Amino acid sequence: MSTFSGLFPEIPGISADRFIDVNRSQSRVFFLSHCHMDHMQGLHLPDPLPGPLYTSPISGVFLKHRFPQVAENIRTIEIGETLSIVLELGEPKEELQVTAIPAGHCPGSIMFLFQTNQHKILYTGDFRLSPKDLRNIIPLKNLAPDVIYLDTTFFLRQYHFLPPQSESLIKLVDLCQEWLSLNPQNAITIKLPALYGSEFLFIELSRRLKQKIHVQQEELRSYRFLASLDDAVTADSGSATRIHACQGTHSDRHGKLPCQPTLDQKHIRIIRPSALRWRGLRPTDTICRRLRSDREEYSVCYSNHASFGELEDFLAYLRPRAVRFNVVWKDDPGGMKMSALLREVCPWLDGRGDGEGRTEEGFSFDGIVYQRMEDKKRDRLFSDEDSDGEEAVIEHLPKRIRS
Repeated sequence: MSTFSGLFPEIPGISADRFIDVNRSQSRVFFLSHCHMDHMQGLHLPDPLPGPLYTSPISGVFLKHRFPQVAENIRTIEIGETLSIVLELGEPKEELQVTAIPAGHCPGSIMFLFQTNQHKILYTGDFRLSPKDLRNIIPLKNLAPDVIYLDTTFFLRQYHFLPPQSESLIKLVDLCQEWLSLNPQNAITIKLPALYGSEFLFIELSRRLKQKIHVQQEELRSYRFLASLDDAVTADSGSATRIHACQGTHSDRHGKLPCQPTLDQKHIRIIRPSALRWRGLRPTDTICRRLRSDREEYSVCYSNHASFGELEDFLAYLRPRAVRFNVVWKDDPGGMKMSALLREVCPWLDGRGDGEGRTEEGFSFDGIVYQRMEDKKRDRLFSDEDSDGEEAVIEHLPKRIRS
């Protein structure tokens, strides 16, 4: 869950993924990386925003329906597009160049590259990109940003490896097909770690299994604004589908389906796609394990956030001068452990930091800043050639939206 304050000390007057009163009072231009609730705090407030809100076309459609009070504020930016925005914060006025970059987290998710005369800042929001995708994104080539605001959800060595989503999907499909083929009464229930965040999973499961996923009405009310999910989810719990995600994040110790309470537990296979329980996973390990011996319940490693190894690669490829954390661990609220780990991962950053975040007067932010040491000749760390067999998230981004 994001702990980022939304404010950028380097660029006063803008906010991203936070729309509460403090952001509204200090900002006149707003940005939304994607439509998950921990990134939309404050959008429910009755008053419109005091300035434009830039987001992807898919997210823009969702916002217009979910938060009509900000509909007039919405401005859309296509992936790969660069906009020029004048920040009127006194004289002289400053020009801000904003580029939208695919994030691979959920439909409509984007990263923002902010550039002024003084700064190059990359805000990742939530993201997961394969090495192939990363190296194919032209705006990121030879970027060397001043600051990266990084999705540090899995910035722990225990999560060094998480399987590509394509591999996880194969295992999920296999588990479903095997169970459904054994008995026409059999059903699948998918228990999710969060109410939203499984949109890509629903799209791919439905496409490969050739049936829709039954979801809660609350989810369906949101998903109906995304045409790419039309063929993937349904409110019909009857014979049209045998795959259910209608339990949401709630647990049921009896393993029953809420939409079919009379269906015997012996006909239900429970699948939990998640990543948190998969600490210490290695590339050669299985990504599926049975959780209980008394019923059909399995965990499959699935993540739409970058693994620690992918974050290492991301930072080594971009070589930022400073890094700030979008997510801070609950047991490390001051970021001391994460800061020490960051120094190990990024040896070119200043290791003399005392573990305290630095702020400009009037602004606060989550995370720790480390400045680059004396400029050194940059090593060529990676080849720009494509790597065969890598998952290409960008190619799978849904293109259709509902106006």
